[in-house]
Amino acid sequence: MRIYRIDHVAQLVPDLDAQVSKLSKVFGFRPVARWDNPDAGTRGVRLEIPGSWGHTWLVLSPAGTSSPLRTWLDEHGGRGGLHHVGAEVPDLDAALSELSDRGIKLTDGVPGKWAEASLSPPEHGSGVLFRLRGPGTLAMCGDDSPVAVPPSIVEDPTLGVVALDHICQAFLDRDELARWYADLAGFVQVWRTADDEHPDMADLVLNVPGSSICWEVIMPRGKDSFIEKFLSRNGAAAHHVTFQVADWDAALEACRHHDVPTFDDEQGVTDGAAWKHTFIHPKQTGGVLVQLFWEERPGVWVRSDKVAPVAR
Repeated sequence: MRIYRIDHVAQLVPDLDAQVSKLSKVFGFRPVARWDNPDAGTRGVRLEIPGSWGHTWLVLSPAGTSSPLRTWLDEHGGRGGLHHVGAEVPDLDAALSELSDRGIKLTDGVPGKWAEASLSPPEHGSGVLFRLRGPGTLAMCGDDSPVAVPPSIVEDPTLGVVALDHICQAFLDRDELARWYADLAGFVQVWRTADDEHPDMADLVLNVPGSSICWEVIMPRGKDSFIEKFLSRNGAAAHHVTFQVADWDAALEACRHHDVPTFDDEQGVTDGAAWKHTFIHPKQTGGVLVQLFWEERPGVWVRSDKVAPVAR
Protein backbone atom coordinates (compact mmCIF):
# COMPACT_ATOMS: atom_id res chain seq x y z
CA MET A 1 0.00 0.00 0.00
CA ARG A 2 1.16 3.51 -0.69
CA ILE A 3 -0.26 6.76 0.62
CA TYR A 4 -0.31 9.23 -2.25
CA ARG A 5 -0.95 12.32 -0.09
CA ILE A 6 -2.49 13.51 3.16
CA ASP A 7 -5.75 15.29 2.40
CA HIS A 8 -6.92 16.57 5.78
CA VAL A 9 -6.84 16.35 9.54
CA ALA A 10 -10.28 15.92 11.13
CA GLN A 11 -11.26 17.09 14.59
CA LEU A 12 -14.49 15.93 16.24
CA VAL A 13 -16.24 18.28 18.67
CA PRO A 14 -19.67 18.54 20.32
CA ASP A 15 -20.15 22.21 19.30
CA LEU A 16 -19.35 22.70 15.62
CA ASP A 17 -19.95 26.44 15.29
CA ALA A 18 -18.01 27.37 18.44
CA GLN A 19 -14.97 25.41 17.29
CA VAL A 20 -15.06 26.86 13.77
CA SER A 21 -15.26 30.35 15.26
CA LYS A 22 -12.22 29.67 17.47
CA LEU A 23 -10.15 28.29 14.60
CA SER A 24 -11.06 31.30 12.46
CA LYS A 25 -10.47 34.01 15.06
CA VAL A 26 -7.47 32.54 16.90
CA PHE A 27 -5.69 30.35 14.33
CA GLY A 28 -6.62 32.29 11.20
CA PHE A 29 -8.08 29.25 9.40
CA ARG A 30 -10.62 30.11 6.68
CA PRO A 31 -13.90 28.17 6.39
CA VAL A 32 -14.50 27.24 2.76
CA ALA A 33 -17.31 24.64 2.83
CA ARG A 34 -19.87 23.21 5.24
CA TRP A 35 -22.43 20.41 5.19
CA ASP A 36 -25.18 18.81 7.25
CA ASN A 37 -25.79 15.19 6.30
CA PRO A 38 -28.04 13.33 8.79
CA ASP A 39 -28.01 10.21 6.61
CA ALA A 40 -24.22 9.99 7.09
CA GLY A 41 -24.49 11.12 10.71
CA THR A 42 -22.18 14.07 10.12
CA ARG A 43 -22.15 17.86 10.16
CA GLY A 44 -18.90 19.53 9.25
CA VAL A 45 -16.86 22.46 8.04
CA ARG A 46 -13.72 22.37 5.92
CA LEU A 47 -11.15 25.06 6.68
CA GLU A 48 -8.07 26.15 4.76
CA ILE A 49 -4.83 26.17 6.75
CA PRO A 50 -2.64 29.16 5.78
CA GLY A 51 0.41 28.01 3.85
CA SER A 52 -0.69 24.37 3.63
CA TRP A 53 -2.08 24.13 0.11
CA GLY A 54 -3.72 20.76 -0.46
CA HIS A 55 -4.01 19.99 3.26
CA THR A 56 -7.15 21.15 5.09
CA TRP A 57 -8.58 21.02 8.60
CA LEU A 58 -12.03 19.49 9.09
CA VAL A 59 -14.26 20.10 12.09
CA LEU A 60 -16.93 17.43 12.50
CA SER A 61 -19.95 17.01 14.79
CA PRO A 62 -22.60 14.30 15.00
CA ALA A 63 -25.84 14.66 13.03
CA GLY A 64 -28.78 12.48 14.03
CA THR A 65 -29.18 10.21 17.05
CA SER A 66 -27.41 7.13 15.62
CA SER A 67 -24.25 8.83 14.39
CA PRO A 68 -21.01 6.86 14.96
CA LEU A 69 -19.44 10.21 15.77
CA ARG A 70 -21.77 10.58 18.74
CA THR A 71 -20.62 7.17 19.96
CA TRP A 72 -16.99 8.33 19.67
CA LEU A 73 -17.75 11.44 21.73
CA ASP A 74 -19.56 9.38 24.35
CA GLU A 75 -16.58 7.03 24.60
CA HIS A 76 -14.34 10.08 25.16
CA GLY A 77 -16.49 11.57 27.90
CA GLY A 78 -18.06 14.13 25.58
CA ARG A 79 -14.69 15.76 24.94
CA GLY A 80 -13.57 16.64 21.44
CA GLY A 81 -10.28 15.60 19.94
CA LEU A 82 -8.40 14.58 16.82
CA HIS A 83 -10.61 12.00 15.11
CA HIS A 84 -8.70 10.92 12.00
CA VAL A 85 -6.22 11.79 9.28
CA GLY A 86 -7.61 11.67 5.75
CA ALA A 87 -5.34 10.34 3.02
CA GLU A 88 -5.51 9.42 -0.66
CA VAL A 89 -4.21 6.09 -1.97
CA PRO A 90 -3.67 5.17 -5.66
CA ASP A 91 -5.86 2.04 -5.40
CA LEU A 92 -8.38 1.69 -2.56
CA ASP A 93 -9.19 -1.97 -3.22
CA ALA A 94 -5.51 -2.92 -3.21
CA ALA A 95 -4.99 -0.95 0.00
CA LEU A 96 -7.89 -2.71 1.71
CA SER A 97 -6.56 -6.09 0.61
CA GLU A 98 -3.18 -5.34 2.16
CA LEU A 99 -4.73 -4.08 5.38
CA SER A 100 -6.70 -7.32 5.62
CA ASP A 101 -3.54 -9.39 5.03
CA ARG A 102 -1.86 -7.51 7.89
CA GLY A 103 -4.74 -8.16 10.29
CA ILE A 104 -5.98 -4.56 10.29
CA LYS A 105 -9.75 -4.33 10.69
CA LEU A 106 -11.84 -1.48 9.32
CA THR A 107 -13.70 0.71 11.81
CA ASP A 108 -15.94 2.57 9.32
CA GLY A 109 -16.35 3.29 5.63
CA VAL A 110 -18.48 3.39 2.50
CA PRO A 111 -17.74 0.53 0.07
CA GLY A 112 -15.98 1.74 -3.06
CA LYS A 113 -15.51 5.27 -1.67
CA TRP A 114 -13.51 5.34 1.57
CA ALA A 115 -12.46 3.21 4.50
CA GLU A 116 -11.37 3.98 8.06
CA ALA A 117 -8.85 2.02 10.12
CA SER A 118 -6.02 2.40 12.59
CA LEU A 119 -2.82 1.89 10.61
CA SER A 120 -0.66 1.07 13.64
CA PRO A 121 0.56 -2.51 14.22
CA PRO A 122 -2.64 -4.31 15.31
CA GLU A 123 -0.92 -6.28 18.07
CA HIS A 124 -0.40 -2.99 19.93
CA GLY A 125 -4.06 -2.00 19.88
CA SER A 126 -5.67 0.96 18.19
CA GLY A 127 -3.57 3.93 17.08
CA VAL A 128 -4.27 6.99 14.95
CA LEU A 129 -7.30 6.52 12.71
CA PHE A 130 -6.83 7.07 8.99
CA ARG A 131 -9.57 7.52 6.41
CA LEU A 132 -8.42 6.36 2.99
CA ARG A 133 -9.95 7.18 -0.38
CA GLY A 134 -8.95 6.29 -3.90
CA PRO A 135 -9.30 8.26 -7.15
CA GLY A 136 -12.79 9.21 -8.25
CA THR A 137 -14.26 10.54 -5.02
CA LEU A 138 -13.48 13.44 -2.72
CA ALA A 139 -16.04 12.92 0.05
CA MET A 140 -14.97 10.99 3.15
CA CYS A 141 -16.92 12.69 5.93
CA GLY A 142 -20.49 12.98 4.70
CA ASP A 143 -19.44 15.96 2.58
CA ASP A 144 -20.99 14.66 -0.65
CA SER A 145 -22.87 17.94 -1.22
CA PRO A 146 -20.99 20.72 0.56
CA VAL A 147 -22.08 24.34 0.45
CA ALA A 148 -19.46 27.03 -0.10
CA VAL A 149 -18.85 29.42 2.78
CA PRO A 150 -18.57 33.10 1.71
CA PRO A 151 -15.27 34.77 2.68
CA SER A 152 -15.34 36.77 5.88
CA ILE A 153 -12.96 39.26 7.46
CA VAL A 154 -11.33 38.40 10.79
CA GLU A 155 -10.47 41.62 12.60
CA ASP A 156 -8.92 40.12 15.75
CA PRO A 157 -5.19 39.24 15.75
CA THR A 158 -4.51 35.61 14.88
CA LEU A 159 -1.59 33.30 15.59
CA GLY A 160 -0.20 33.91 12.10
CA VAL A 161 -0.01 30.22 11.20
CA VAL A 162 1.91 29.64 7.97
CA ALA A 163 1.95 25.82 7.83
CA LEU A 164 0.78 22.60 9.42
CA ASP A 165 4.21 21.09 10.04
CA HIS A 166 3.63 17.64 11.54
CA ILE A 167 1.45 15.24 13.46
CA CYS A 168 3.02 13.49 16.45
CA GLN A 169 2.10 9.97 17.53
CA ALA A 170 3.12 8.31 20.79
CA PHE A 171 4.34 4.70 20.62
CA LEU A 172 6.33 2.35 22.85
CA ASP A 173 9.13 1.79 20.30
CA ARG A 174 9.85 4.50 17.74
CA ASP A 175 11.94 2.25 15.49
CA GLU A 176 9.29 -0.46 15.38
CA LEU A 177 6.64 2.02 14.29
CA ALA A 178 8.98 3.70 11.80
CA ARG A 179 9.75 0.33 10.16
CA TRP A 180 6.03 -0.51 10.12
CA TYR A 181 5.03 2.77 8.44
CA ALA A 182 7.91 2.50 5.96
CA ASP A 183 6.84 -0.98 4.93
CA LEU A 184 3.11 -0.28 4.99
CA ALA A 185 2.89 3.16 3.44
CA GLY A 186 6.33 4.33 2.30
CA PHE A 187 7.09 6.78 5.11
CA VAL A 188 10.78 7.79 5.09
CA GLN A 189 12.79 8.54 8.24
CA VAL A 190 14.78 11.78 7.98
CA TRP A 191 15.71 12.84 11.53
CA ARG A 192 15.90 11.32 15.02
CA THR A 193 17.15 12.34 18.44
CA ALA A 194 20.19 10.56 19.80
CA ASP A 195 19.20 7.76 22.17
CA ASP A 196 20.39 9.67 25.24
CA GLU A 197 19.40 13.20 24.15
CA HIS A 198 16.46 13.44 26.60
CA PRO A 199 15.96 11.60 29.92
CA ASP A 200 12.24 10.90 29.40
CA MET A 201 11.73 10.55 25.64
CA ALA A 202 13.21 9.83 22.22
CA ASP A 203 11.70 10.73 18.87
CA LEU A 204 12.13 10.59 15.12
CA VAL A 205 10.62 12.34 12.11
CA LEU A 206 9.19 10.65 9.01
CA ASN A 207 8.38 12.22 5.66
CA VAL A 208 4.99 11.28 4.23
CA PRO A 209 4.95 10.78 0.43
CA GLY A 210 3.22 13.56 -1.49
CA SER A 211 2.76 15.75 1.59
CA SER A 212 4.42 18.71 3.24
CA ILE A 213 3.15 17.33 6.56
CA CYS A 214 5.63 15.15 8.44
CA TRP A 215 4.97 12.41 11.00
CA GLU A 216 6.76 12.43 14.35
CA VAL A 217 6.98 9.39 16.62
CA ILE A 218 7.77 9.86 20.31
CA MET A 219 8.58 7.03 22.73
CA PRO A 220 9.14 6.95 26.51
CA ARG A 221 12.57 6.66 28.15
CA GLY A 222 13.53 6.35 31.79
CA LYS A 223 11.21 6.44 34.79
CA ASP A 224 7.99 8.46 34.98
CA SER A 225 8.05 9.52 31.32
CA PHE A 226 5.15 11.75 30.34
CA ILE A 227 4.80 9.64 27.20
CA GLU A 228 4.36 6.46 29.22
CA LYS A 229 1.56 8.15 31.15
CA PHE A 230 -0.01 9.32 27.88
CA LEU A 231 0.15 5.81 26.40
CA SER A 232 -1.46 4.28 29.50
CA ARG A 233 -4.40 6.70 29.17
CA ASN A 234 -4.79 6.94 25.40
CA GLY A 235 -2.90 4.13 23.72
CA ALA A 236 -0.84 4.81 20.59
CA ALA A 237 -2.82 7.93 19.73
CA ALA A 238 -1.87 11.29 18.29
CA HIS A 239 -0.05 13.24 20.98
CA HIS A 240 -0.04 16.70 19.37
CA VAL A 241 -0.24 18.66 16.13
CA THR A 242 2.39 21.29 15.28
CA PHE A 243 1.96 24.56 13.38
CA GLN A 244 4.61 27.02 12.24
CA VAL A 245 3.98 30.73 12.86
CA ALA A 246 5.45 33.65 10.94
CA ASP A 247 6.12 36.02 13.86
CA TRP A 248 6.77 34.71 17.38
CA ASP A 249 5.94 37.88 19.29
CA ALA A 250 2.77 38.43 17.27
CA ALA A 251 1.66 34.83 17.91
CA LEU A 252 2.12 35.18 21.67
CA GLU A 253 0.34 38.54 21.63
CA ALA A 254 -2.60 36.89 19.83
CA CYS A 255 -2.70 34.20 22.54
CA ARG A 256 -2.87 36.90 25.22
CA HIS A 257 -5.54 38.80 23.27
CA HIS A 258 -7.74 35.70 23.13
CA ASP A 259 -6.93 34.59 26.72
CA VAL A 260 -5.22 31.44 25.45
CA PRO A 261 -2.37 30.47 27.81
CA THR A 262 0.76 28.69 26.57
CA PHE A 263 3.19 26.43 28.42
CA ASP A 264 6.49 24.55 28.13
CA ASP A 265 8.26 27.30 26.19
CA GLU A 266 11.70 26.51 24.76
CA GLN A 267 14.16 28.38 22.59
CA GLY A 268 17.59 27.77 21.14
CA VAL A 269 20.01 28.36 18.31
CA THR A 270 20.98 25.90 15.57
CA ASP A 271 23.62 26.76 12.94
CA GLY A 272 23.49 30.35 14.16
CA ALA A 273 19.73 30.67 13.62
CA ALA A 274 17.20 31.08 16.44
CA TRP A 275 14.11 28.95 17.04
CA LYS A 276 11.31 28.91 19.63
CA HIS A 277 8.36 26.70 20.49
CA THR A 278 5.48 26.45 22.95
CA PHE A 279 2.27 24.48 23.53
CA ILE A 280 -1.45 25.24 23.87
CA HIS A 281 -3.50 22.94 26.11
CA PRO A 282 -6.29 20.83 24.54
CA LYS A 283 -8.85 22.63 26.73
CA GLN A 284 -8.19 25.73 24.60
CA THR A 285 -8.30 24.04 21.19
CA GLY A 286 -11.24 21.64 21.20
CA GLY A 287 -9.33 18.62 22.49
CA VAL A 288 -6.06 18.70 20.49
CA LEU A 289 -2.70 19.49 22.08
CA VAL A 290 -1.18 22.14 19.79
CA GLN A 291 2.50 23.01 19.44
CA LEU A 292 3.58 26.31 17.88
CA PHE A 293 7.07 26.97 16.57
CA TRP A 294 9.01 29.74 14.88
CA GLU A 295 12.42 29.52 13.23
CA GLU A 296 14.75 32.19 11.93
CA ARG A 297 15.82 30.00 8.99
CA PRO A 298 14.01 27.03 7.42
CA GLY A 299 14.84 23.64 8.89
CA VAL A 300 16.73 24.65 12.03
CA TRP A 301 13.95 23.95 14.55
CA VAL A 302 13.00 20.44 13.51
CA ARG A 303 16.59 19.25 13.79
CA SER A 304 17.55 21.35 16.81
CA ASP A 305 18.14 18.17 18.83
CA LYS A 306 18.26 15.57 16.06
CA VAL A 307 20.74 13.62 13.96
CA ALA A 308 20.43 11.89 10.61
CA PRO A 309 19.32 8.23 10.83
CA VAL A 310 21.85 5.52 10.24
CA ALA A 311 21.49 3.96 6.78
CA ARG A 312 20.10 0.42 6.98
